[in-house]
Amino acid sequence: MEKWRLTYVVNDGSGMFGLEPAREHAYEVELDTASLRREGPDEQTILEMMRSAVRDHAGEGAVLTDAEEISS
Repeated sequence: MEKWRLTYVVNDGSGMFGLEPAREHAYEVELDTASLRREGPDEQTILEMMRSAVRDHAGEGAVLTDAEEISS
């Protein structure tokens, strides 16, 4: 398991109406990415794991914007 800091915004649609812009949030999570390579098909698998973790944490409107590995 590796620990990741995932940065995301919640897209609730209010930004397109000139309301408050989306704020970034950070979420730390452990993902089973140790056996996956950081390129090719494994890279897409890792991204989908991260997107899924963010949606599970913050809801379907959450959009992953950045990821940083903080430990392995």
